[in-house]
Amino acid sequence: MATSRAPGSHAAASAAASAMPERENELWSLFRASGDEALRQQLIAHHLDYARVVAATYYARRNHNEIEFAEYHQLASVALVESVDRYDPDKGAQFRTFAARRMHGAILDGLETLTEKQQQIAVRQRLRQERLDAIKAQARVSGAQVAAPFGKGSKAQADELFRYLAEVGIGIALGCLLDGTGMVAADEPAGQQPDGHYQRLEYKQLQARLRDVIRHLTPQEQTVITSHYLHEHAFDDIASRMGVTKGRVSQIHRTALQSLRSRLKAGKRVDVAW
Repeated sequence: MATSRAPGSHAAASAAASAMPERENELWSLFRASGDEALRQQLIAHHLDYARVVAATYYARRNHNEIEFAEYHQLASVALVESVDRYDPDKGAQFRTFAARRMHGAILDGLETLTEKQQQIAVRQRLRQERLDAIKAQARVSGAQVAAPFGKGSKAQADELFRYLAEVGIGIALGCLLDGTGMVAADEPAGQQPDGHYQRLEYKQLQARLRDVIRHLTPQEQTVITSHYLHEHAFDDIASRMGVTKGRVSQIHRTALQSLRSRLKAGKRVDVAW
């Protein structure tokens, strides 16, 4: 449980709020009558520190450090500004009482969304590392089989290194293409897409080709690929569902990528460094 606190307290905020009650009442009356933007900004400026106080209260109660205080403060500040626009002094409640309810709700909802995103990012990073480990393992096996009959320092050893790097690069490239087929969530960073109209067209054509090729994989390979990339299941989960070991799932994943690579090479040539 973290104990650091952002500056501020409810008592200090309440004292500040009472410093100019008559002037504030006048501002509210004028703002409600005219909707003047300058008056609105005065009211926001007068109460904005209270958003920091409420944010600090929630930040002090946090049970992890994954979300920074700035996020709490932003959520509270937006809710306070919205409260200025919605507050009706004629209903009897003090503004800060009214705003506090909205800020509390905004912070709780916002934190839930931010936490879900953090969890999704962590899951995707773990899945991608899992894929990379599987690809590297297969590349090492393939390279070792080629170089085994030769001694250390031989040309075959150098060829093994280049083969390993090529296999890893190909596996990563296929993984990126699978990520872009619509088989995973659509909110990936836009920067992963190629620049330029023709490059994007070629990219989409290659993705379409890849979707078609996936249909020709074995049933087991299709299960692993769709479970891993579409449903974002880890190899452990897939192994449990299929009744096999995690190592077997990793092997099926590697052979599926190899099959995809071979079938893509056998089809129409595309400008990808296979």
